[in-house]
Amino acid sequence: MCTLNRTRYFATRMIAASVVAGCALTPSPTPYQPASDLHGYTDEALAEDLFRVGFRGNAGTSQKDVEDSLFRRMVEIAETKKAGSFSIVGRETTCTTTLRTTPETTCIYHQSADTTFPYYFGIYELESPWHSSPKREYEAVATIRLSSETDCGDYRDCFVTSEARASIGSDSE
Repeated sequence: MCTLNRTRYFATRMIAASVVAGCALTPSPTPYQPASDLHGYTDEALAEDLFRVGFRGNAGTSQKDVEDSLFRRMVEIAETKKAGSFSIVGRETTCTTTLRTTPETTCIYHQSADTTFPYYFGIYELESPWHSSPKREYEAVATIRLSSETDCGDYRDCFVTSEARASIGSDSE
């Protein structure tokens, strides 16, 4: 009886330690903030009405959260510049997968998340005994053109700034 209780005790302690270790290895999602240590949002004015906007998440940030944060930043830029609407001229989401294949080698694998024009490059060794779990990070980048007009017509990649703000909610302010 005593051996069974001791075994249960140690088994419970091992499971608890494993859970704590697993939680420590999974990073918290990247908060919505200016980029620091490569993660967060960036923007650059290319012309008076043209901006390149980006958001890069860490391994704890989903593709959807990265794309939602990118859209939020687009809306903020349009509001700051008092634009009636903005159009997405171009956009892309990429996934970078990093994994360890030997004690000395870390390989990086890049893949476009665009299903229309997918691409990939890199090294991916699945047979290595040192193969680690892949760490995936998403980055979304877009170029937007601001307009004083509040009518987008039939253009599907055009957003009226006030409607875009309403769609993401006021808690994002």
